[in-house]
Amino acid sequence: MKLKPFIYLMFLTFAVAVAQAAAQEVQCVKCHSRLMKRYATPARLYDRDVHSVVGLVCSDCHGGDPAKPTRHDRKNPAEGFIGTPRPAEVPGFCNRCHGNADYMRSYNPSLPVDQLEKYRTSKHGQLLLEQGDEKVATCTSCHSVHDIRRVNEPGAPVYPLNVAATCGRCHSDAEYMAPYGIPTDQYAQYAGSVHGQALLQRGDLAAPVCNDCHSNHGAQPVEVSHISQVCGMCHVNNEKLYRESFHSQIFEDLNSPACETCHGNHGIARPDESMLGLGDKSACGACHPQEADDPGFSVSLAMKSSMDSLTGALTVTAELVRQAEQQGMETSELEISLREMRQSHIQARTMVHTFDSTQVASTVKPGLEMGVKIDDGARSLLAEHDRRRWWLAGATLVLLLVIAGLYLKLKEVES
Repeated sequence: MKLKPFIYLMFLTFAVAVAQAAAQEVQCVKCHSRLMKRYATPARLYDRDVHSVVGLVCSDCHGGDPAKPTRHDRKNPAEGFIGTPRPAEVPGFCNRCHGNADYMRSYNPSLPVDQLEKYRTSKHGQLLLEQGDEKVATCTSCHSVHDIRRVNEPGAPVYPLNVAATCGRCHSDAEYMAPYGIPTDQYAQYAGSVHGQALLQRGDLAAPVCNDCHSNHGAQPVEVSHISQVCGMCHVNNEKLYRESFHSQIFEDLNSPACETCHGNHGIARPDESMLGLGDKSACGACHPQEADDPGFSVSLAMKSSMDSLTGALTVTAELVRQAEQQGMETSELEISLREMRQSHIQARTMVHTFDSTQVASTVKPGLEMGVKIDDGARSLLAEHDRRRWWLAGATLVLLLVIAGLYLKLKEVES
């Protein structure tokens, strides 16, 4: 019973605080909603901002007295009104809260609090904070201003499906990027790449986007010496085989960007056998003379020969299984074997990163052997189907003859 007054007092205090916050927010919105669009838009947008959702009001960021019904006096330090920060002030402005671990713990303990430190190491941060270039991206350039969403909300500019377009707002603008002397076709290349198609067309959120390779708050161009490690975050086996190959040391000596040398960067195409051997798409031919007596190119031709044999066998075998399945035959065991054959094909493509034709051939061999078994099985099913058709045709003919005989016999009896 003694605890009741204390509980009532706590409840009353909380209710008053909530009411005051609501009144303050209403006062800010009440005034700003009557102003010109530039000042009214923030009040309209803030209702769905993540900061609004967790209970923060305008004054938590901008200072001042939100209960004051008259206009802020920007020149009066006593009011503590901050207003709109300049671009160079934005990182520190956001970091007042986002860099405070104790403060952020009460809202989202999982959020990192080192964004400003990372930003200082980024190309954007270096240009802004060290050289005073206010054209570069700051927090609000990517996260928006008064309608900031959680990263996992589909409407957020930094949601995986939206990241490429968010970066592209600046990096695809040739006029805006002209002073920096860097390409502006990254988004167009990415959208047509194997990664871009997976993310933007099929909605595969596991596909990499800009910040997966370049980082987000600490965004930097990927160093030549780091490219294989960056690609290796997803392509683990490929990176391991490459590191163990003789090409690794050669590329390092030439200061060549590893994976990018053969696959490109933003416009990475789905790899296939055309990257080996002869032709305009030959990655090997970009460095090695396309002549059989060149040691490197001869290895390329040998790897292509092995891969072509498995690719061809896989195409023929898959078609035979499809035909058998369409004919109504039981193909579940063949489908399982076909998946194993496809897995062998994937492993063989991975083994190309050893740059060793012998290893590629040894990986291809089980797939070819599996293909022979599947081929025999599928052809056996198709032959069985044909036999069943002949038996059915024969049985149908006999039945028709019997019916005809009965019909003639009945006619004879009636006559």
